[in-house]
Amino acid sequence: MSSEAYQLHIYSAGAVAPPLQKAIDVFEKKSGIRCNLMVGKPSNLLATIAVSKKGDAISCGAEYILDEAEDRGLVVKGSRRSLGLRRSAIIVPVGNPAKIKSLNDLCKENVHVGIATDGCLKGLWDDVASKAGLTDQIRRNITHHADACGSLMGLIHQEKVDAIFGWSAFQSVWPDTCEVIELPSELQVFRSTAIAMVSYTRDAKLSQKFIDFLASDEVRKIYSGYGWIHKG
Repeated sequence: MSSEAYQLHIYSAGAVAPPLQKAIDVFEKKSGIRCNLMVGKPSNLLATIAVSKKGDAISCGAEYILDEAEDRGLVVKGSRRSLGLRRSAIIVPVGNPAKIKSLNDLCKENVHVGIATDGCLKGLWDDVASKAGLTDQIRRNITHHADACGSLMGLIHQEKVDAIFGWSAFQSVWPDTCEVIELPSELQVFRSTAIAMVSYTRDAKLSQKFIDFLASDEVRKIYSGYGWIHKG
């Protein structure tokens, strides 16, 4: 198939889309190949791929999401590449009205906490709270659940919670609406943002070219600019 006529169809989870879109812009200018980016919740994206049997690559903010995609036959085994890591943090509204300074503050009376029950942040609060031995205390203050990063940040924007468990990179994605309260290193959790080839691609060579570009040092700098971390 001629790569000149073929447009790559890329899927992306919402909170990992900003650096991916910037990388796509560079790829399009360098290669002359057009990319169509579809952004949404990971579960919805996988459902779309399963039904449409179309697409070339998908990026999500946690490896276990792509593990599921691989088990369902939606992505090509062995095609996955990590694009960087995000570090867990407490996210609060701009101005930090509840004066949250540490994980212990999430245990105080009348503090409202939001967590994600799906997507890349699923189970993150449990990982962090368990490390600190504060599971019961924090659970008592969890008042709202969200099913993805965007809807979790929506709780901040709608002033429904005082804090959420999120990624430090959120401040680069939503710089005008949130602040980051860093966790001590012993409580931090890291998860990988990855890209994988969709099993239904009609141009595997071109899809691989795109994935290789995303794994390049040039694109690594783009992700670093949005708060992603690279080790090694």
